[in-house]
Amino acid sequence: MPILSTLQRYETKFAKSKALFERARKVMPRGVSHDQWFADPFPIYMSRAKGSHLWDVDGNEYVDYYGGHGGKMLGHAPGAVVAAVQDQIEKGTQYGAVCDLAVEWAELIQQLVPSAELIEFMNSGTEAIMYGIRLARAYTRRDKVVRFQFHFAGAYDAVSVGNKKPFDVPVSAGILPSTVKDTVVIPMNSEEALENALKNRDVGVVIAEAAGSSSGVVGIKPSFYESMRKLTTQYGTLLFFDEVVTGFRYSPGGVQAAVGVTPDLTALGKGVSGVMPGAGAIAGRKDIMDLLLLKDEEWNRFKRVSHSGTFNANPICAAAGIAYLKIIATGEPTRVANQKARQLRDALQRQMDERRIAGCAYDSGFSVVHVYFGHCNRMGPCDRAVCLNADKTRDPAAGQALFMNLALNGVKTPTRGYDAFLSAVHTEDDVKKTVAAFGRSLDALLEEKKLPQGN
Repeated sequence: MPILSTLQRYETKFAKSKALFERARKVMPRGVSHDQWFADPFPIYMSRAKGSHLWDVDGNEYVDYYGGHGGKMLGHAPGAVVAAVQDQIEKGTQYGAVCDLAVEWAELIQQLVPSAELIEFMNSGTEAIMYGIRLARAYTRRDKVVRFQFHFAGAYDAVSVGNKKPFDVPVSAGILPSTVKDTVVIPMNSEEALENALKNRDVGVVIAEAAGSSSGVVGIKPSFYESMRKLTTQYGTLLFFDEVVTGFRYSPGGVQAAVGVTPDLTALGKGVSGVMPGAGAIAGRKDIMDLLLLKDEEWNRFKRVSHSGTFNANPICAAAGIAYLKIIATGEPTRVANQKARQLRDALQRQMDERRIAGCAYDSGFSVVHVYFGHCNRMGPCDRAVCLNADKTRDPAAGQALFMNLALNGVKTPTRGYDAFLSAVHTEDDVKKTVAAFGRSLDALLEEKKLPQGN
């Protein structure tokens, strides 16, 4: 009997997903509602989730390593959060008025996040980035924004350049040139490049993904956190950390608490509520956040930063956020997830080494594990904790093949295939199953000549 290819096995095992994709394309342009959920020839449609596991429409069970795009440190449907939401939903989901729970929610964030002198709730990480830049421009009265190559910052037009090559071209059609003319993109970890960008004193804000691009695919050199803080202060520019993923994951207080560098502004997103949809926040210095205050007519019309949103600090998100952050605040979820990440990282590396596959598994300094296939001149002295190789390329075709083979073996990653977000509820059995699935996937990819061999 001939050996079936990865594609043939994928189409056979996920037949209901294939049929759903055909239906979906008749009502949605690409059959999914997020670019990162798309997969060729079709994505896998999920029907439920609990803890560290997912189940698809074909009845297949998976160990989940996406965790709500990185925000579910307690896994799916944690009991305390579910109970809080169930209790609140009977009391109302949106009052059209101030929500009492929002105060307790903000107090928890203030206790955890060093930069959170004041907190303004909104609906997503993208909104948090947008309003953070607006506040920075209003406060400094400067237009320019500096960001780093490969860093992602949501869907706001002003940050639509920089995360993909060529760095000066928007990542989407429909972006007006005028919206990005004041956005400056520079290499990560270069103090010289940063100082050159700031020395004219016309930059309002420097924004960075706090652990490095794509949750640490290219990390930030430990000393560069201090460089960012020193240089932005020196030139009167605000420092803005995007902690949409790293907030409450890297540590209970995010990257800034772990490295001891406090930005002026912080964007929070999915993690602020444990990925209850419709939550985000800006946390920052009081003098900056006071630009949101309502005062006299002249101030309100011409000087303040206005902010509206029907679902801002809604009681459902507030109830979920309080229950979630009380557990995160103990520090135990971070400790467990980090320990599991080290364990998984080292086991995946052994699987690659046994097959003499060039590449590495690294963990970006916290509970996200990344895989790279290929040669790297830094591998000798590298501790596989923070990757500083900005020149490496992770082949999309190999990543897609890895995603498909892992799924065929009961492991669900982002569709790009190379990343795994650990949680506090991943078990020893989950890790063992994942390592075995990774080994079988590597064998299939080698058989189909998708990976490099030899060191």
